[in-house]
Amino acid sequence: MIRIWKMMNSKKIIFIVTLIFLEAVGFLVLPTLAAEILNLAAQGIETGAVRTIGIVMIVVTLITIVIAVFSTRLSAQESQGLGNTLRKKLFEKIMSFSSQELSSFGTSTLITRTSNDVMQIQLVTMLMLRLIIMSPIVMVVSFLFAFQREAQLAWVFAVTIPAIAIGVGLILRKASPIFRSIQKKTDRLNQIFREGLTGMRVIRAFNTTSYEEERFDEANQDFRDTSIRANTILALMLPVMIIVMGISNVLIFTQGTQLISLGIMDIGNLVAFVQYGVQMLISILQVAMLFFFLPRAEVSAERILEVLDTELHIRDESDVDTLGPVDKVNLELKDVAFGFKGAERDAVCDINMNLEPGDTLAIIGGTGSGKTTIANLITRLYEATSGEILVNGKDIGTIKQHELRENIGYAPQQALLFSGTIRSNLQYGNPQASEEEMWHALSIAQADFVEDLDRRVEAGGRNFSGGQRQRLNIARAIVSQPNIYIFDDSFSALDFKTDAKLREALKPETEDAIVIIIAQRVNTVVNADEILVLDNGQIVGRGSHEELMATNRLYQDIVSSQTKGAGE
Repeated sequence: MIRIWKMMNSKKIIFIVTLIFLEAVGFLVLPTLAAEILNLAAQGIETGAVRTIGIVMIVVTLITIVIAVFSTRLSAQESQGLGNTLRKKLFEKIMSFSSQELSSFGTSTLITRTSNDVMQIQLVTMLMLRLIIMSPIVMVVSFLFAFQREAQLAWVFAVTIPAIAIGVGLILRKASPIFRSIQKKTDRLNQIFREGLTGMRVIRAFNTTSYEEERFDEANQDFRDTSIRANTILALMLPVMIIVMGISNVLIFTQGTQLISLGIMDIGNLVAFVQYGVQMLISILQVAMLFFFLPRAEVSAERILEVLDTELHIRDESDVDTLGPVDKVNLELKDVAFGFKGAERDAVCDINMNLEPGDTLAIIGGTGSGKTTIANLITRLYEATSGEILVNGKDIGTIKQHELRENIGYAPQQALLFSGTIRSNLQYGNPQASEEEMWHALSIAQADFVEDLDRRVEAGGRNFSGGQRQRLNIARAIVSQPNIYIFDDSFSALDFKTDAKLREALKPETEDAIVIIIAQRVNTVVNADEILVLDNGQIVGRGSHEELMATNRLYQDIVSSQTKGAGE
């Protein structure tokens, strides 16, 4: 928590503490003034002095209220500002994650950490600024004023305050590990709920709704039972506080009345002493109630810092190279290999290719043969385990990621669209693209269904068919006007006629660029300058369509299976 709180503005915190100190002093002066009124009244002093003290009390109260409102507003601004800072830092960090970091955390827990955990930090920060700062001030000032009024009763606090501290400490020690488990169970609930939403079609198709409901109920009940157990333990705080407060008042009144009967103590001092005692115990209660939230906030802080402290597997080095402004690039892969952590074998190995501007390379192979892995290596979404990937002779590991990807137009396997409009989605490829350039890209992508660039796009492109999403995805890559185009199975949802028309329209647009087409359909790759045939992550054939048909058995089998399927 300390590291999190260090992100706040220290000067503002000092100012807030000053205001809270003035607020506490103003609030605690009132019992002393009230005691003076009672003492004057008991002594039969004329009402003019009483009236004067009453006016002073009203003025002090009004000033204290103004200070309290102002300090509360500043505290709210700081706590909300901290939440804003944390969400920004988390988002920036997560956006820089590679697939390896994303898979190690999981989507559901990252969402929880960015939302629920940050809210826990905000809540506790607000309470900390108001209670943790206010309560010690109130306790110290109350003790000083009470000691000033009647030193002979101060021993009561020496008994009651340690008793409360011990009780609260034992309760929190028991509750803290339970709250840690609550955050993990929250992740579990979010994960199951998210899987249920995203996999709705599959769940219904396989008629497993009852199974998913049972799975959710199990996690939900586990969360409920754990929360009940934690809150039951924390509920002991209030009875402990009430018992100690009652004992404190009994001791104060018992000893105080004896002192009054002996003429040692004034009745006004007894009333003030009781009020200060109550304020001290209420302050302790407020701090104790803060500890109701603190264990969860500590867990949330640890989880947030775990994300922020994660070492990036793929990052820009301090001595990065630059490509500079280039009109054309060449791409070379030398003995490239990549393996997922914990896998028995590499996903791809011994990948070699050399592409010049104007070249069109196609990669074909069965599912799991490593086609998409090569695309992810070129875009540096994965880091090659061994070998080199060179752009204009420079290793992509020494080039800024931003600069590398500026030269790549990527249409991924899953045609993801963002909520917004068609215009805003195309501008992901090129924020400065003109309307003419966007319509031109849509024309090449055969997106003739688009009549208005400002047509609404739902999250994920749910209001478009699979083929429409793929064509918008391809248009987004085209509008970026890159030096390297990568189409990762992005023609699969198109019919043969649209596929052929799109590839024909694409030729003049990419004549000075490198084009890499990853596909499973032979008709998509048949006109490529060179075709790589992959099997189990290795290149088992390369050449033109005619050469492979004459020499490569695997390619022949792929063509035969697709031709047979088409004939049937």
